[in-house]
Amino acid sequence: MTIKKAKPQRLILNKKKAIIIILIVAFFAALYFSRSYLVVAFVNRRPVTRWALDRQLEKLGGQQTLNNMITEMLINQEAKKQNITVSQADLDQKFTEIDNQLKEQGQSLESLLLANNETRADFDRQMKTQVLLEKMLGKDINITEEEMSKYFNENKNTFNKNATLESEKENIKNILFEQKLSEKLQPFLNDLQSKAKIIYILKLQS
Repeated sequence: MTIKKAKPQRLILNKKKAIIIILIVAFFAALYFSRSYLVVAFVNRRPVTRWALDRQLEKLGGQQTLNNMITEMLINQEAKKQNITVSQADLDQKFTEIDNQLKEQGQSLESLLLANNETRADFDRQMKTQVLLEKMLGKDINITEEEMSKYFNENKNTFNKNATLESEKENIKNILFEQKLSEKLQPFLNDLQSKAKIIYILKLQS
């Protein structure tokens, strides 16, 4: 007859203790690595919590920020319905255009983004929305020779002394395009919002 040996009680206790220690270490490790999600600063050893920061940011402009996010989503959804996309080449072109305009003023887009604490990814997201709007609303916009000539004659004092209609034609065309695009923008956004089902879960301050 074979007698089975019972596991030593000490071994079972040691395993339980080891598991408890591992769980405690894992808990504090997770707490350490996620500390920036809970606390954003210490002032004389007193914490400033992320919750308090978020609440203050909401008060400073939470509703406007939320409205901007909703508008951006509506634009992206409408572009998807119309099968309109933005390529990286589109974004690079926008980056180059704006960078060249700023360089004429002695600045650069990179330095401007840095000053505003924004990244190239932030710029690309904003420009994506802009390009989508241009593709959706700008396809029916036409700029005539008469319109460009009229704008040049009425705004001669804003151009260089030696500027001519021919030398400024491309610039004037872009200005008039942006003006007409702006005129169509608000009615377009109002139409998107009227058709959308938007449910606000959180009440924010404007």
